Amino acid sequence: MYWRINCTEHLLLDVRLDPTSNNSTNANTQHYRYQQPSPSPSPSPSPSPQQQQQQLNEPRRIGRQRSITYSSGVGPRPGRTAANNTHLQTLGRSMPDPTLIVRWASSPDGRLLAGITRQGIYLWLLKPFAMLSCLVYDSVEEFGSMVDIVWEDPHNTSGRGEGTEDDSRVATFFVVLSMGYIFEILVYKRDTPVLEYQFATQHYFARGPGEGRGIPPLGIAQKRTYRLPGNTAVVCAAAAATPNSLELARADGCSMALIATRTHVHRLTWMGALASSSLIKDIYGDPLAHVRQMLCISEDGLVGSRVEIYLFSDGAIRIVQKQQRGAENADSSGEERAVVRALDAPGVAGKFTVVAYSPISRMLAAGATSGDVLLYSVGADGGLERVERIKFEHDKSAQVSSIAWTADGAAVACGYTTGHVSIYTVLGYELNTTRLSGQPASDYFLQPPIPVFLSWAPGAARLFVFSDCLSTTDHAVCAQQADCLPFVRAALSTVPCEGNSKRVCLFSDEKVFLHHCEFGAQDLADQQPEMLWHVAHIPAEYTGMNWPIRYVAADDDGQHIAVAGAHGLACYGVRAHKWRMLRNQQQEESITCVGGLLWYRNYLVAACINHGCGDAPQLLFFPRSRELDTTSDLQTVALESPAVTMSCHNSILLVLCANKVVYQYAIFDDTDFIQVSFRRAIDLGPARVDPRRVRSLQWVPSAHFDQRAAFLVHEGTALAVVEEAVGQHAGGLQVTAVSSRAEFTITSAVNFGKMHSTVWWFSGAQLHACLVSLEDFMDGATARLSAQMMCIRPEFFPVAVSADKGMAVGLDQDWIVEEGTVVGLARLPVRAKLYLHSTLDRMLADGMEQDALLYAACFEHLEFFAHAMEILLHEALVRTMSEDVVLSRVVALLENFAGFHEIVVHCARKTEAAFWPRLFASVGGPARFFGECLRANKLATATQCLLVLQTLEPASVNAHNILVLLGKAAGCRNRTVCLEILRFLRMASGSDDAMKRLLDKLHQNTT
Repeated sequence: MYWRINCTEHLLLDVRLDPTSNNSTNANTQHYRYQQPSPSPSPSPSPSPQQQQQQLNEPRRIGRQRSITYSSGVGPRPGRTAANNTHLQTLGRSMPDPTLIVRWASSPDGRLLAGITRQGIYLWLLKPFAMLSCLVYDSVEEFGSMVDIVWEDPHNTSGRGEGTEDDSRVATFFVVLSMGYIFEILVYKRDTPVLEYQFATQHYFARGPGEGRGIPPLGIAQKRTYRLPGNTAVVCAAAAATPNSLELARADGCSMALIATRTHVHRLTWMGALASSSLIKDIYGDPLAHVRQMLCISEDGLVGSRVEIYLFSDGAIRIVQKQQRGAENADSSGEERAVVRALDAPGVAGKFTVVAYSPISRMLAAGATSGDVLLYSVGADGGLERVERIKFEHDKSAQVSSIAWTADGAAVACGYTTGHVSIYTVLGYELNTTRLSGQPASDYFLQPPIPVFLSWAPGAARLFVFSDCLSTTDHAVCAQQADCLPFVRAALSTVPCEGNSKRVCLFSDEKVFLHHCEFGAQDLADQQPEMLWHVAHIPAEYTGMNWPIRYVAADDDGQHIAVAGAHGLACYGVRAHKWRMLRNQQQEESITCVGGLLWYRNYLVAACINHGCGDAPQLLFFPRSRELDTTSDLQTVALESPAVTMSCHNSILLVLCANKVVYQYAIFDDTDFIQVSFRRAIDLGPARVDPRRVRSLQWVPSAHFDQRAAFLVHEGTALAVVEEAVGQHAGGLQVTAVSSRAEFTITSAVNFGKMHSTVWWFSGAQLHACLVSLEDFMDGATARLSAQMMCIRPEFFPVAVSADKGMAVGLDQDWIVEEGTVVGLARLPVRAKLYLHSTLDRMLADGMEQDALLYAACFEHLEFFAHAMEILLHEALVRTMSEDVVLSRVVALLENFAGFHEIVVHCARKTEAAFWPRLFASVGGPARFFGECLRANKLATATQCLLVLQTLEPASVNAHNILVLLGKAAGCRNRTVCLEILRFLRMASGSDDAMKRLLDKLHQNTT
């Protein structure tokens, strides 16, 4: 649900060898030199052999003499090229450029970016993009070259002191060097700003999203140095997935970070303690291959196990599943048991190049040299199941160079060696593709940039792409560039409420786009509907301080929109074109939306954390008719745990909290008051529901919901019905799987005829629907959801279902890529797909003729109703002969509408002549059908039947019918029909002698 908008933004990396060369912009640069401690007067006694062996096997903190330059931010400078790079010319082409970044890594929250060169460490802020600080070493040869970066788990607080240094600590990351040394780098707050501009006169400038507080004063400093046991070369490092609970974190404390050498894999805690080690040869038997990339999956969804994924330099992938200590099937010795297996990749000819994992969707993406991206789902037992294979069709020579998942696991970005960047959904649907253009400062490099690192900004509305540029002579990396691709997201991906599912609602960092879905019959035929976008610019004073936008919700009528960022919220009136915000910044910072927004009639419901009440989780109800104010008399509901998601159906409000409990409330409102009463709480713990992975929680339509609750839970890509059990299992929960492939879920109330509602989900290729009739609603038959299924294959990505028009609406964005540049299409093309005929076809196939008639009658007033009925008749006609029952039911249905004859004729003219006998046999024969048209005075329709009569009826009968029709048209003075009949006769006279004689006779009579 991510689409490109606007053009690519080019960023300035500004990496230099010596940041102190320009003193005018580095007034805050400081120099520190670590001195080796002076020797003690009396030598200490030599350690025993046991102590020497213990010191060798434990990581050690090292203090060595070296010179480090600390810089507190650098200003803009001219671009660096190969022509003016004296260091590059001095070192020669055999040496890598010392100012090229060799490894990138973004912080867990996605706001900071760290990069390492051969002798420097750099820290950037992604929004606004600026370098915050850097450490440049005079020489690190005694420690080896810098090879990797690992950010520390932000939830880790064990072993931290209470000193001043830790009070100013923001984050910590570790730089791993090839000779087994590890630098612990502290990101800390400074008291002085990073960069201040002094102007002679007063200047005004506009601040964009996330720029309201300016550039934070952050710096980096080396805190400690560790050393791994042994003397083997380090090749890469990785951090384990963040556990979902403190209990698991304590139990899994031995697997917080992994460091791979040529011969071993070491597992360390964040405090530097060595937990365990494994031999590389026990994982992969090829002695010439080394580990290129590692992933460690350790979370509460994997019961008693930890999964480690190793990508080797020869393209092989090995999966190591380890059983935790104290588990049931652990060895009697108490050591971990490891199971090693290769990644199953049938049909893929290339070798793997990169892997990435999303803990929210529990999906593993693996890219190959063939350009394919394989998606695997990680089960609760640690097993991997292949879900989808994504083929890159834009360039056959492309190889996957980088992969990055969004924070919510809903989409994955893939970079290719041809300069392309593609966005796919979690199930492999391609949303858009962009080819990057180079930024050459000279003619030194002309090849397309290769995206080597991708990073999504918070909110996933911007994708940062860091690329290597190769020279045309020796194909070596000679420069690097950074680009930012702006996107818009579907509001349905943040809040699955009914208002977002009725119409297309998109949002970016600073805008909200609302489409009213007004389509006509010509629009559906041409697939080019009129663009009816309403664009609302979110106030800069809100986005500047509360970026990123996390939730967007539209009401049922599409007249009001609510947005919520990092703090506070804002409302927009479509008719008034006016935004309403909280009264001041203090009120905005007092609440943080964590469980979404939704509209209930004239009230905006916000699930948030109220910092003014001791960080209490609450539900706040803001009246639409009043100003937004947290100090006024608001209706509030206290929650026992922070909300994860919520939904509202009629007057039933469901709230899923982080404690895995669903709270049900009943809402009673009037013009000037609202009352919310608690009904009950249902614990979803026995159903093993992970609230962190739940995308939506909606009710299963049932009249017995208060007695036996049933929920439609969309967790990751799985869709299931969780309902309260009855009978001998009363008091428990019953889980019924509906689908294992679901991008999103929509529950729309229909209330047409005997249909109550419809449950929709998109599986990456098809749009599925379960029909819930009034009978099902009254009986509470939730098991029929998986049986009453309807499938539609749209040619676009659907994001809304317009139930009152019987169509699915979505976007299908095209990008035109020209050589040397990217042409961005700001226009967002909206597409529509009718599903009215599919619904009726399903009803008729199930023998629900009366229900189908009542349902179709509700759409008879629409302009494209006849077009939908033509599709219904055509699909029933082209089926196999054994399904004539459905065709007869379709004809019986159409006979109840005034446009029956026109629908049949138009369908016949768009269908091959081989199907005409079957079609007109179902309506009583062509002669009878022609006579009905004449008796109904539908002369134009009867004229269109002449070709059918010529094909199916004898010439004598056809000539008689033509004369009757011509006489009736002449009597009515219908000149148009008369001319059409004569034109038909001239056309048919060339191949039919009877038509020729009839035409000659008419000419004689006319003369």
